[in-house]
Parts: sequence; C-alpha cells; structure tokens
Amino acid sequence: MKVHVRKGDSLGYVSQLFGLPLELILDSNRHVNPVTLAIGEELFIPGFVTVPYKVQSGDSLWSIAAQQKIKLDAIRILNPELVTANLNQGDTLIFPKKIKIPSIQTNKPFDYGKLNNVLYELIKIYPFIKVNTIGKSVLGKSIQEIRVGKGKKLVHINGSFHANEWITSLILMKLLNSYLLLLTKGASLRGQNPLTWYHNVELSIVPMVNPDGVDLVLNGPPLEVRENVIRINEGSEEFVHWKANIRGIDLNKQYPANWEIDKKRKAPKQPSSRDYPGRSL
Repeated sequence: MKVHVRKGDSLGYVSQLFGLPLELILDSNRHVNPVTLAIGEELFIPGFVTVPYKVQSGDSLWSIAAQQKIKLDAIRILNPELVTANLNQGDTLIFPKKIKIPSIQTNKPFDYGKLNNVLYELIKIYPFIKVNTIGKSVLGKSIQEIRVGKGKKLVHINGSFHANEWITSLILMKLLNSYLLLLTKGASLRGQNPLTWYHNVELSIVPMVNPDGVDLVLNGPPLEVRENVIRINEGSEEFVHWKANIRGIDLNKQYPANWEIDKKRKAPKQPSSRDYPGRSL
C-alpha cells in the first residue's frame, strides 16, 4: 500500500499509525531519507492493501473509523482531499486493509509463471524483502533469490533442483508468505517473536533453481528444444519423472563433491558365480 508524506509526518509516526514495527517501515522505504522526508513523497506500507468504501447515509469519519477498527488519521492519509469531516452520501473513500491471511492459496501445479506471479504480489505487499536475479537458466529464465532479514546469521534454502520436485518451490513460497505475514501482524509463533528472527537472521531463498525443468515436467517440451529432450528421454513425450535441466543434466550433482565415488557406487553390478550357482563365468 502507498501513502504520501504530509506536513509533520515521520516514519515513526507512520509505523504507529498502522501498528507496524518501525524497522519494517524503514526497510520498505530504502528510497527515502528518514530524516528529511519531503511533503508528497511516496511511502510504502507493508502488510496492507487499499479497499474502496462508499459513504452511507449518516456516516462520519469517526463512525466509519470505529466501525472498521482503524485509526481516523489512517483514513485521512489515504484521502488527502478530505479537508473537513463532512461526508456526502455516495462518495468513495479509500481505506487501509491489513492482510490477515496468506496470499498464496493454492495447491495446484506450480510452474515458473505462477512463481513469478506470486513473487510479484509478495513484493507489492511486503516491500521490505529483497529480490535479486542470481543467474539465468539455459532458456533464459531468471533465477531469483529472495532475502529477508538483516542478521549476521545467514540461512539459505532452495527448491526444485530436480524438475519433478516442483512442489518444493510451492512449499518454500508458502513458508515465506507465512513468515512475512507473522512479521506484519506482530504475531508470535510458539512463544517466539518473528521480529527477533528478522533482527538476527538473514534468510536467503532460491525457490526454483531449475525453472526450465519444472516447466518441462508440468507443461511439456518447448518447441525450440522438443526434439532434443524427447531424444534424451528415450523417445518418450512423458516427462513426469524428469529430474534434470533442459539439457538433461542433473543439477544436484554438479558440485565438486567426489561424484566419482557416487558413480562407482551406482555402476552396474558385475555378475559373479553367486548370482548363477552351478555355472562358471
């Protein structure tokens, strides 16, 4: 949600007005100087969206604020044209609405397009998160990293190294959504304050390491690589068990981690006399 600075406003006052931690307000507005706010400057308020309200007969700003359980000045800051408390029936006001349930409400297949749509919504609602492109897939899709928090301890989580494990991307985004919701609601989790985690830990999430592979599993082969991936897949057009990237490379085995040992471990078993009793080999 966006508001505009008025004479006398400060980030501290705005955080109190909307019941949000000052740190989240500061981190949602890295583009402004908190000491020298300019009148008319745009501010982002995390955890809120705006909704219209049509004035009814007998309404006043005080009665509306009480009914909607919001502060009177929260209405005024979103409706700067209100110079008096007088309202006309049929007028439309803009109200702040705090997000109280997760934005991600799906258990359906989660491809690269759906990930981007969800990420776009979360950035709008929770602008204190940071999103960086850390690389590109073979087919040019951006591989995104999301960062939340500012602690010295770094925790990294990633998903969908294996294409057919796309559900890990959905789970990670739901986890992220729940964490962001707790931060802006000011709610505790099992007696712990999530804002403490925000202070002490920087969370790094790469939700979809293998977007080409995920789209291949869920949507089938794109035209430009169709012939090649079907050949790698031994002629089959069914990719439900596909784990690799679009080139057929298993990304989970591309680290300098003594994979030659794993290769020997998975090598075809050589027959022995024990396998064929009574026969010489």
